[in-house]
Amino acid sequence: MSLFSVKMRSSAEGVHISGAERIVEADEVADVCAAMSRRALSHSKGTPDSITVTVAAIDGEIMRVPALAITEAACEDPREARDTVINTLAPLTPHAADAWELLTGVRDMRGAILFHAETGHRLEPDRARGVRVTSLDAAAATGQRPEAGSGKARVTEALVLASKVAHHPSVLAEVCISDDPGYTTGYVATKSLGYVRVPNMKPAGSAVGGRLFIVDGRDTGGLIHYLEHTPVLVGDTE
Repeated sequence: MSLFSVKMRSSAEGVHISGAERIVEADEVADVCAAMSRRALSHSKGTPDSITVTVAAIDGEIMRVPALAITEAACEDPREARDTVINTLAPLTPHAADAWELLTGVRDMRGAILFHAETGHRLEPDRARGVRVTSLDAAAATGQRPEAGSGKARVTEALVLASKVAHHPSVLAEVCISDDPGYTTGYVATKSLGYVRVPNMKPAGSAVGGRLFIVDGRDTGGLIHYLEHTPVLVGDTE
């Protein structure tokens, strides 16, 4: 079976608006490209002036990992959400509060922050760009998927990304806040705890958003290569 990686990125005046990733069979490529373009044109953050869709054949083996288990924290407001995230990170790094402040203080990063657990230093080579997580999809890549833009699709895509990230041995945890002003639920994820949805991570209407990985710093180059280039299907490991 020939599989292709399909990636979409959209922006307006150089500012990133949205992105999407799929791994599909050859006969699905055209439909997926069209669906991604429609998604880019209807994003809540505005209409882009640039949409780039790239298609590349996947050469070689695809890694398969299980999906993280999903749970949900009970957080009534951003203060409770902050405490939940910091308490989850505290056993992994003495700089848990600093990680939260860094995540909520950055703006318009296309990728994730690599946060060194021991020192609290940033490890990504380009701090403006961050580190992208690409080449991933649900294991049932050619089956039915939730409608793009729906709440279920949003959770599915986030779970796929979090599961790929968590299964690298250098990653201790991930924290994500959507930069969509209308979506206030984020998550904290670890391989052992799973994917923990955290409601009310920010006030409604806030443009705060970003992604941060707590890492052990043992092999930053290998981690970045895995996140950005290794194709991964999440879910079915048979």
